[in-house]
Amino acid sequence: MKRDRELERALRDVPVPEETEAEERAWSVVRTAYAERGPAPPAHRIRRVALAIAAGAVALAIGLSPAGAKVGDLVSEMVGVGEPDARPALRSLPAAGELLVESEQGPWIVREDGSKRLLGDYGEATWSPHGLFVAVAEGRELIAVDPAGEVRWTHPAPARVSDPRWSPSGFRIAYRSGDDLRVIAGDGSDDRLVARDVAPVAAAWRPIGDSKLAAAPGGVGGHVLTYAPGDDGVRTVDVDTGRRVPTTRADRRRLEAPVSGEAEDRALSPDGSQVARLEHVGARDRLIVTGVGGGGSVLFSARGRLTGPTWSPDGHWLLVGWPAADQWLFIEVDRPRHVVPYDRISEQFDPGDPRGAAFPRVSGWILPRR
Repeated sequence: MKRDRELERALRDVPVPEETEAEERAWSVVRTAYAERGPAPPAHRIRRVALAIAAGAVALAIGLSPAGAKVGDLVSEMVGVGEPDARPALRSLPAAGELLVESEQGPWIVREDGSKRLLGDYGEATWSPHGLFVAVAEGRELIAVDPAGEVRWTHPAPARVSDPRWSPSGFRIAYRSGDDLRVIAGDGSDDRLVARDVAPVAAAWRPIGDSKLAAAPGGVGGHVLTYAPGDDGVRTVDVDTGRRVPTTRADRRRLEAPVSGEAEDRALSPDGSQVARLEHVGARDRLIVTGVGGGGSVLFSARGRLTGPTWSPDGHWLLVGWPAADQWLFIEVDRPRHVVPYDRISEQFDPGDPRGAAFPRVSGWILPRR
């Protein structure tokens, strides 16, 4: 059985004749239908039932095209996506640590044994460096809670809060308020403006080891932040002094979404030596891992979109989401054929919702030091 599954994965990655053309015709119909749609609720509220209805309409439209039979087979294959023999419930993580997961109900903490705790009815969330606290966004407030969900402090912001990111030192939190980038101390004090009219991309902190903590006059301190200004490009500043500093190649890699738009999602390994990124080619997504010096390899390929590559704290595993299959895939980096799939992910983070839950987003995987 194991050999059969490995053969199935290998065959799935082999392109068939005219596959790309067929995929592009299929997605052309999807894009046209999307462009002509009526007013819709916010994206994070779209339900799987609605997607299933849309998929049926697209399949019917494709079936009427000259290449209907071939592309129709493609749609059928996409509807049936998913890793075989997926486990029905998340019972444990393949590596030590805890996950922070964002869902429609709010952020959850998932422990190594698979047990979960809902922190509250909040939006986006970010771990503190050692897992002692979680910073969450709720409307125009930035809030710090502990792993039990107890509120430690709140801070009102000028506009809606998004993309909070805790610094490696634990003493600063970067976040966006509307279109502005701001930084606040880890205890909720000393909030300050960093830049106005920034791009909708989460800022990235430079690791402590890459900065001179005991900075000499004119040197760089321990709170260096890279962000994407609204006028394109990348900018790096020392938030303690307000001074602009040169942006390194490593700083650019840390931004979760590249400004060039060449990929939609990427993640730097814990030791900084590798980058995991998603590449979209037609109707197929590929998970690629590259080294700092270049090169790279495809770890996984799938029909439909993959989301949020997340490294395990030890750097041996990558977690990616497969919304169309409602699965999480834990992929061993050194043995990419070793995939541990979990099924029915959405309902596990939004139990009891009769309309069907939205697919959750993994915000981080850390090894807590409590």
